[in-house]
Amino acid sequence: MPKAIHTPLKRLLGAPTALLIGMGVAIGSGIFRTPGDVAGPLGTAGLIVLVWVLGGVIVLIQGMVTAELATRFPQAGGEYVYLREAYGEFVAFFFGWAYTVFVIGGGAATIALAFGDFTCNLFGFDQASAGRYSGLFAAGAITMVTGVNAIGLRAGAGTQNLLTSLKVVSLMAIVVIGFAFGGTTAAAGVAAGTATHQPLTAKAFLGVLLAVLWSYDGTTDSVKMAEEIKDVRRALPLAVIGSAAALTVLYVAVNLALMRVVPPGEMAGLESVPGEAMSRLFGATGRTAILLVAMLVCLGSLGSTVLATIRVTFALARDGLTFRWMARMSRTQAPVPALLVVAVFSIVLVLNRDFQQVLDIYFFASAFLFGLAYASLVVFRLRERAFPADVYRCPFGISQAVLLVLIQVAIAVNIAFGSPRDAAYTAVLLAVFGLLYFAWKLATRRATH
Repeated sequence: MPKAIHTPLKRLLGAPTALLIGMGVAIGSGIFRTPGDVAGPLGTAGLIVLVWVLGGVIVLIQGMVTAELATRFPQAGGEYVYLREAYGEFVAFFFGWAYTVFVIGGGAATIALAFGDFTCNLFGFDQASAGRYSGLFAAGAITMVTGVNAIGLRAGAGTQNLLTSLKVVSLMAIVVIGFAFGGTTAAAGVAAGTATHQPLTAKAFLGVLLAVLWSYDGTTDSVKMAEEIKDVRRALPLAVIGSAAALTVLYVAVNLALMRVVPPGEMAGLESVPGEAMSRLFGATGRTAILLVAMLVCLGSLGSTVLATIRVTFALARDGLTFRWMARMSRTQAPVPALLVVAVFSIVLVLNRDFQQVLDIYFFASAFLFGLAYASLVVFRLRERAFPADVYRCPFGISQAVLLVLIQVAIAVNIAFGSPRDAAYTAVLLAVFGLLYFAWKLATRRATH
């Protein structure tokens, strides 16, 4: 496929912003919603800590593989560009369209629905009312974040930097409070370990790992803005690897702090372990405070997600593989048409699906898409005779890429058995995107004659 010639984007973002984008996307609803889901099947403090460390190791490997790919092709679009260069136009088209719908739209919808749930809890809605209003609050959050990002790159980046900094400070405050005011039950549990009542199955462990990975998801999203980052070959490896390492330390510390207040056996099934911990320590005031923090965290994650991932849709349109008008950038370097299209799709999702349904759709689709992206490193390594200069070299690159592909396959299989209906719908739509390529090429060919 001949390489398209484009006017490059302005490099307006520094290395600190690249790091904060990855952390900003990742620190979202996951760390507030998943500790209870993780504790249920595992049961012991030691295993809980171990699975959070394992999740961090997986994300660190993802960072190293993605850093090599990003420094090979430092262009807007991230994984879309790697697939275009590795496999050609068909796979790039398939990835770009599917990513726009499932990963950008689905990811934004998932975060927004968590914001809606936390808002309903703050106002004390009962379950029936929460089911009606959570989607509306989520739609409002999507609309607000889209508006901020439409103002321009500097406005979107500045807002996400501020919110990410506040999120990190909030999580560090939870750590300090947990260790300062909590008991020692969890510390003893980490050392000795308490036997679980039921044996841990492979399926249950995969489900737990999936919840943990959702909390880490997004640490590599800054690569999608590679064309807008200064000193990209140095900044991006530091950003994606640094964000993975920093989050691992932070998330393990948060879980240890929470277990000093809420023992592992009592965490199981809680929708928000941080909320329960603050309620036990400070009563209604603590519960209100943690809900406000959770809402702030979700808004920040939503803003970071939209800011970075929309560059995939922009790159797809710039290459002529979707509607050209979706590649229009404003004078302030904001892809406004693409932002609006994704916002509409996300709003449709939040008004018709709940949090867990959207999360399953997101992960089932992304397992296929990111599996292809990680495999592209193997393609590049086998294709070349000498490693290119000025490119970050991932240690044991081929082995680590293959490991990531196998993990994505395991995730897809686990979701297919756990949520067969949503997995089937997603698989059918993925197949439709593949067929759509041929219809798109026929239509564009006719338009040029």
